Amino acid sequence: MEALKRLKDVFQKEKRVRILAIIGALGILLLCLSEFLPKAKKAETNTEPALSAAQFQKETEQRLRETLSKVQGAGRVEVMVTLASSDERVYAADEKSDVKTGRDSTQQSRDAQYVMIDGQNGDEGMLVKTNTPQVLGVIVVCDGGDSPSVKNQITNALCGALGIGANRVSVLKMKSAEE
Repeated sequence: MEALKRLKDVFQKEKRVRILAIIGALGILLLCLSEFLPKAKKAETNTEPALSAAQFQKETEQRLRETLSKVQGAGRVEVMVTLASSDERVYAADEKSDVKTGRDSTQQSRDAQYVMIDGQNGDEGMLVKTNTPQVLGVIVVCDGGDSPSVKNQITNALCGALGIGANRVSVLKMKSAEE
């Protein structure tokens, strides 16, 4: 009884203690109420859809055409990009491997199961990354394609931008409108 009386005296005398007690009670109340609030939907991690191989090819050709037309002496430019593969999607997998060694032989087994998550249309595989298509080669036809200097500049630009070797780039002269 005496403890309650002492506690009551502290609350009446100390304004700070009263305020802290009220704030603590409100915090506990908010925690309890948060259980009844609706759960927020999971945010999409991949907001941009992956480009298809055809879209990637078209956009790459357009960007290269715009950039290469700015090379001094290139003039009008047309670009054709050839892809070695389409886009590749890598999904998360739970892998288990087992190695059994006997007297005369070794057995190795591997088991992999894809990690599934709740998606918009039911269960979906968990996408880790999407690799863009690999460029096989590029053909550039331009007004300045007969100039060794322009050929060299365009070849170096394409090798650097696309990460391909010079043997995969062909720069040709565009025929004139009179021909």
